[in-house]
Amino acid sequence: MEKVLLALNEIEEINNAYGISNDKLHQIKEKAMSAKVCTPIIGKFSSGKSALVNTLLGYSRKILKENITPETAIPAEIAYTAAEDGATILGVDGNVKNICIEEHYGYEADATTVKCVKIQLRNSFLEQIPDVMLVDMPGFESGFEIHNKAIDNYLPQSLAYIIAFPADDMIVRSSVGNILKELCLHDMPLCVVITKYDKRNDDFEETFQKMKENLKRFVGERKITYCKTSSYTEDAEELKAFLVSIQEKSQTILEHSFHNSLQLLLDDTENYLNTTLKNSQLSESELDEQEERLQKQLLGLENQFGKEQENFESEITECVEEIKNDVEYAMEKEESTLVAMVMNHQSINEHLNNVVRNTVTVSVKQKLVPKVEKYLKRVTNCINAESIGDVHISFSFNTDDVGKGVVSNIVSAVAAIILGGPVLGTALATILGCIMKFQSDKKREEVKQQIREKFRGEVFPQIMREVSHSLEMTIMKQMTSLNTSIEEELQTQKQTLEKAMDDVRGQINDEKAKKENLAIDIKNDLEKLAMIRETL
Repeated sequence: MEKVLLALNEIEEINNAYGISNDKLHQIKEKAMSAKVCTPIIGKFSSGKSALVNTLLGYSRKILKENITPETAIPAEIAYTAAEDGATILGVDGNVKNICIEEHYGYEADATTVKCVKIQLRNSFLEQIPDVMLVDMPGFESGFEIHNKAIDNYLPQSLAYIIAFPADDMIVRSSVGNILKELCLHDMPLCVVITKYDKRNDDFEETFQKMKENLKRFVGERKITYCKTSSYTEDAEELKAFLVSIQEKSQTILEHSFHNSLQLLLDDTENYLNTTLKNSQLSESELDEQEERLQKQLLGLENQFGKEQENFESEITECVEEIKNDVEYAMEKEESTLVAMVMNHQSINEHLNNVVRNTVTVSVKQKLVPKVEKYLKRVTNCINAESIGDVHISFSFNTDDVGKGVVSNIVSAVAAIILGGPVLGTALATILGCIMKFQSDKKREEVKQQIREKFRGEVFPQIMREVSHSLEMTIMKQMTSLNTSIEEELQTQKQTLEKAMDDVRGQINDEKAKKENLAIDIKNDLEKLAMIRETL
């Protein structure tokens, strides 16, 4: 990241010399200054997650409260700072409150009003992993919305997930198993930490092997890193080594995430300098001709991009229908399970949440993301093949990052709208009424048939209406955002070229010596930019 920040500073200095806007550069710089990869720690309540973090930090006084209740459980983001210790409370309403670390010790969070707490510590171990942010997640008994938060809020910026199992309770519950299954859909590395190792019994190794076999039901043959820790003996060396390995990868990950942004900034500045240099010796009439040519070429480029947009929109409409069909089929396949759960008076919300999330995740990755990638390649080829005058217009996107963002945003929106809204609750109320009404005077099979009819006639259609609306709205919003970012980049480069032409026009009557000095300065700055590009 030092390389990234150095490059940004050098580009900023050159831009300042020529009056080129640094607004976009400052936004990227601000993100780069605070960028971290996070590693969420998940598990059931009382699995020792908070105690594990306290052990990692090595303080005599516990930074995180232990044995908290679901009502006060909120994500705690912990990262290194070279400044003073402190904490920031982020409210659900967007309000931000900074408190000192002493206030944090006595702070009682309300999960209904607080989104998360960010804790910054000048800590010796955290100093070894300055680009890693640990996230202590609430226990999964808090409800399936915690499942959603653990994935939706943290997956895009995570490098791995840590799953805590206490040595005296290594049962793989569905609440944790379901999130493991979803993480595997995103190819996320997993680390299983056995906490409270000092409390292991004589059958530990046998139980440990059984746990590994049970994990396979959710993750298959996926490679998992295993660590054993004990807060009682203050032993977390295996996990510390794992986190240090994350730190070693994080530099590459973070630098890669800013690579495309840096390339576009370089292209923008180079285009200005090249345009200024190549047009500085033109007469006013020659400059008029060049400017007219530039406007025609830019207009042609915009028209070509517009055609690509139209073709892409028609592909997306068809793709949305395919994703909806996948969701409907997945729910129908789960009908028997859902009926059995209702008959046993079990809540089906979490199960439906997992079915919808996993189906949308797989379907979007298989059907939508490839179309987005092909579209971006077509646009990139279309734009990169175009030269405006003697200047090369450039455009690039990291398709992997775009794909991950598209998947997580769509899944998050669909799950929140469907399973967090009143529609499902209304439909389920009719099913429960069906049980209360008929179970006392009808045979069990007749009741099950009645429930099936309710699912097919009311629940599934209502959910599909919500799915359809949510998918259409969210996917179109994502595609609009994608196209807007392309248009903004084209507009930025267009404005840069126009500024260069205007600046040349303003200098056209300058003395020859001044023009020659300007040309020398520009050539020197172009060499600097070439050197920056070589280091990336």
